[in-house]
Amino acid sequence: MDRGAMAPLLGGGEVMANRDRNAGGLLILAVLLAGLCPSRLFVGQGVQNASRSAVLRHAATQKTQEELDAEDIEVWDQSPQELSLDMRELLITDANIYFVGPDMDSYRDAIQEVADRLNYTYLDFNYTDLPSASELTGVLEKVIVIPPLTSVTRFPWKVAVHGLVVWIDPDGWKRRDVIERDKVRKKKFPKKKAIFGPEQPTDFSLHKPKNVDAADPVDMWQEADVHADLQARPEMPVADLIMASVIDAILRSPPKWRNWMKAGKVRGTIPSDYETPYQVRREFHSYGISPRLNKLLNA
Repeated sequence: MDRGAMAPLLGGGEVMANRDRNAGGLLILAVLLAGLCPSRLFVGQGVQNASRSAVLRHAATQKTQEELDAEDIEVWDQSPQELSLDMRELLITDANIYFVGPDMDSYRDAIQEVADRLNYTYLDFNYTDLPSASELTGVLEKVIVIPPLTSVTRFPWKVAVHGLVVWIDPDGWKRRDVIERDKVRKKKFPKKKAIFGPEQPTDFSLHKPKNVDAADPVDMWQEADVHADLQARPEMPVADLIMASVIDAILRSPPKWRNWMKAGKVRGTIPSDYETPYQVRREFHSYGISPRLNKLLNA
């Protein structure tokens, strides 16, 4: 066959080759599109899932009005269960609690109720001298009631300073700070200043009584750590008022280590999740705390 006769055939072969190449390109394009579409679909689903999870997290972190009210409640309005949990949490060292005041017998049942709520042991202070009473410094988790005639003497206070002292005040006395107490003391018992120094050297003996005038009982009870004023809220149960007063006093004057730890975490010198051994032990034995105390401690 001559070249002229084969020309149409050659032209037809080129057309078929072009069609095959186009079909191959379309097939490759279809494969690529098939590979890209699922990935795009997967990416779109991932974005939707991420946004949905973010919305769920935001909804979970949002607090209801009831939870906000529970955090902003006053300590005097808390339930007995919340008061028990918070007071037990704040007594992180399991220190003893000493009760003083003019009338301990009338409030003995309320003090025993406080001891039962805290799972503390109730004791009466029946010691007559400092050496025998000093054994209380070696025990923990005790609620100790000091009789009125004993609490106006000096030696029980040397033991009570190792714990938390609560003054049950049924008369509604005004609580004085340390400056006001010092002014009252100086007015009641002024001291004469010697021109050429003290008349006799200071005696630092433990057992020899010092020539110091007896203080007023109210002035001595003013030295307590907590002032439970029963006249301020007469409608409140005594046990609840005692626990609320303790919580309020501790939060108004927190231990120094809490402020130091918070400042160290802010500066970055202490890890943000670090906890003291007391905190670790308290969490292990804790039954929980109220939303109010949780907000205040984590502020």
